[in-house]
Amino acid sequence: MPTARFQPSFAAGVLAPGLHGRIDIAKYDVGLKVGVNVFIHAHGGVSNRAGFEFIAEVMDSTKKHRLIPFLRDDNENYVMLMGDNAMRIIQNGAVLQDGGSDYTPATPYASTDIDDLDYVQSIDVMFFAHQGYAPQEMSRTALISWTFADLVIDPTIAQPTGLAVVSSGAGSETYTYKVSPVVDGVEGFSSGAASYALSELLSLDGAKNLLSWTGTADSYNVYRERGGLFGYVGFSDTTDFKDDNISPDLTVTPIEASDLFGALGDWPAAVTLAQQRLIFGNTVNQPETLFASRSGDFRNFTRSAITRATDRIELDVIGETVNRIRSMLQLRELLVFASNGEFSVSGPNGTLQATNPAQVQFAYSGSAKVKPIVIEDTALFVDRTGRSVRDLRYAFAQDGYSGNDLSIFAPHFFEGRAITGWAFSKNPYSVVWVHLDNGKLLSFTYKREHQVWAWCEHDVGGQVESIAVAPEAEVDAVYIIVKRTINGTDRRYVERLNDRSIYDNDAKEAFFLDSGKTYRNDPGVTALTGLDHLEGETLVALADGNVITGLVVTGGAVTLAKAAKIVHIGLPYVAEIENLPPAVDLQDVGSARGRPIKANRVFVQLERTRGIEVAGTSRAKFSPLIQTGTDLSADIPLFTGMVEIPMFPEWNKDGTIVIRQPFPLPMSILGISPELTVGRTG
Repeated sequence: MPTARFQPSFAAGVLAPGLHGRIDIAKYDVGLKVGVNVFIHAHGGVSNRAGFEFIAEVMDSTKKHRLIPFLRDDNENYVMLMGDNAMRIIQNGAVLQDGGSDYTPATPYASTDIDDLDYVQSIDVMFFAHQGYAPQEMSRTALISWTFADLVIDPTIAQPTGLAVVSSGAGSETYTYKVSPVVDGVEGFSSGAASYALSELLSLDGAKNLLSWTGTADSYNVYRERGGLFGYVGFSDTTDFKDDNISPDLTVTPIEASDLFGALGDWPAAVTLAQQRLIFGNTVNQPETLFASRSGDFRNFTRSAITRATDRIELDVIGETVNRIRSMLQLRELLVFASNGEFSVSGPNGTLQATNPAQVQFAYSGSAKVKPIVIEDTALFVDRTGRSVRDLRYAFAQDGYSGNDLSIFAPHFFEGRAITGWAFSKNPYSVVWVHLDNGKLLSFTYKREHQVWAWCEHDVGGQVESIAVAPEAEVDAVYIIVKRTINGTDRRYVERLNDRSIYDNDAKEAFFLDSGKTYRNDPGVTALTGLDHLEGETLVALADGNVITGLVVTGGAVTLAKAAKIVHIGLPYVAEIENLPPAVDLQDVGSARGRPIKANRVFVQLERTRGIEVAGTSRAKFSPLIQTGTDLSADIPLFTGMVEIPMFPEWNKDGTIVIRQPFPLPMSILGISPELTVGRTG
């Protein structure tokens, strides 16, 4: 008897084979068995991903490279291509030029070390951490002026000299002073101590000591010794001062030079910014320790003899086992992701203070080296196995942090593998792009408020080794480094995920091919040159909306049979989905699971789609969707609506529907309704 089951959403993404019997969970009804080269929309639909357009080859394809985003504002963002002691800068899909050549500033980092770099940015400055290098500060001072330097962690303000003390009268008292410079609110190191041994007692009426010195600072803090400590007695905006028996404040003492990050073994691996402090963590010698700069001064890791709230902070994140700090980030408070647990670090009223820092361990998952990402008010991190993604969010009801295992429904993607990098593209689809240690690319659609966690896999024809996202215009552009074998040689390319937006239902603008390029010419061209990066490869093209296959690159060029004004050309790929075996309850006989099933026809709800094919579980024969009664060489508009597609008859025990897009054209599926015939068993 024919029966039907409508699947109105795919919001659960691909479910692992171990869940194919879990018809009792809600995610089964909105899940997929297969999802390749597609991603899930937050509203539940599924679309084929856009293609990756070729940007440039890396500096040396024999070595690994890494992409790091450098984000300034809405209209000026960059991606740094880090290589072997050098980098290039990419903006809006193009490498920055200097006098007609690629701008290639030097870096201190070898290509073998760049995967372990941690970084944090403050406007035009980026701070780097790596246990094999002294902490670095990279400054962008102009469009083609990017420079690295060792981070200076002590004030460099010139100390006052020539401090002299003269008493207003004779006596037998000794008073000793120091003077420290202040420039732009930052205090430098004090002068040497100066004493006057024959001073009259300052408590006498009219007695005073007169100080003078030489210096060029904005102002100066003056300290007087009492009981072996120098306490604050006042300030001066000139180079002299009068002490008429001011009582030293021993809670405010001169700053002392830091003794951090001096050599190999003391260089940190992690860095972040939080509450106006630059924070490092995890040296070889102190793996559990974080070091926070003075408040409001990133390049100042000094502290006072008597600790003040704004001084440098040193704090060990201590648990029952060694907690090597992997990463840190600022959310509601400072979160520390360590090898054996997760911590929050705060202080009185939520403020980080050197006088009273406090740590709380709220979880024991442990973290991998992959840098966590923040989505709205939630942090996502990779656990210490490298195979599980978790989220963390502050819950007021619990007065603490809680989270979920976000990979629990798709663990088969991570078996025997480890996540090595990821990046979040918020606009327009809210997708986290993840790459594994074998170069596999995954997409993870995440909308916590709607409980959307949806994984799909992607085949880009090569191994993805790095990924970064930079906002460009109205989209968050996704950049990857992909290692491809071209003409028998391994080459590494930077490629950018094309903007999938299709305007006015115009298929001519569709870009669904990899390592591709776009050619625009009026009145049209037949010869397409500049394809050297795909020499010897067989390509597909979309020429004025027409699909052209079998184009082989020879001498960096291909020739079209007919001139076209808009041509997209690149490596072909197939996007495919397969739904889960239908869980249909039949009257009097129970579930259809395990019974022979035949799909007679399928109704598919489409949005702006052209050129799909549909088959049953065995994929023995695909039924094409011909939307106008002609073929794909015609100028066919994209289709939105419900279509009926007849199925090649076959009996099997799954009864799944396979829909694929083999052409460089858009596909968006909003729902599937197969008409099934369920047979008897036995």
